[in-house]
Amino acid sequence: MTVKPLNERQLFRMKRKNLEKRINQYYLETQDIETVLDYSLAVLVFNGITMDNYSFVCKELIKEIFLTSEPSDKLRDYCLYFYDFFEYEEWETVRKRLFKSRAAFSEHTRGIRPETKFVRAESAPTIMKKEWLHEHYLDDKVEKDRYDYYYEAIFKDEQGKKHKQKFQNADISMPSNRLSTLLTILTRLTIFEKNGIRRFYEVVHSECQTVISHTFYGDKDEDAAFLQRRREEEAAQRDSL
Repeated sequence: MTVKPLNERQLFRMKRKNLEKRINQYYLETQDIETVLDYSLAVLVFNGITMDNYSFVCKELIKEIFLTSEPSDKLRDYCLYFYDFFEYEEWETVRKRLFKSRAAFSEHTRGIRPETKFVRAESAPTIMKKEWLHEHYLDDKVEKDRYDYYYEAIFKDEQGKKHKQKFQNADISMPSNRLSTLLTILTRLTIFEKNGIRRFYEVVHSECQTVISHTFYGDKDEDAAFLQRRREEEAAQRDSL
């Protein structure tokens, strides 16, 4: 079976279990380390935005790549983003494999150090943030289960054409500098293309916006069923944290 490359819709919309399966399958069939690292960095960015749990996706695969693959510029450029994936002894092995000295490591990673804190699992929002959003953004009389929060980010492609990327279940209380940094990381990835044209080439920060939407059904049975499904989904997400 030939596995197809993943696109932005899959990386930012698929359920965690299916996404991990697809990335692992892609690597198994292609051994394409650079693309897998781009996929994984995109997921780190998404995890920093969404309140769903996408922390440590494909952790064992990432560890295998950094601990066994031939050292390369790509590995050196990306290693610090994945620092939390390793135990201390494992990380020291990675650092020594990729750099001649601690000084060389520090110098090479100096430029991205300030932004790596935004993709760390410990700083990612979780589904529990919805409680805080409901308290600070909504009328307490309205059932929070009915509401969705998301970002609409606007990017320019390589030819200057604008397109929208929606990040669902997002932490809309995130400081603008944090969101700006996360979106900018995506502009460095070359995996998102349409007809050979890079899609995430530049962020149009002034046109990005937060959105709060709500769902109501006219039929009481459908409305009750919707709320029950939403509560079950949120309970399952809390259990997975």
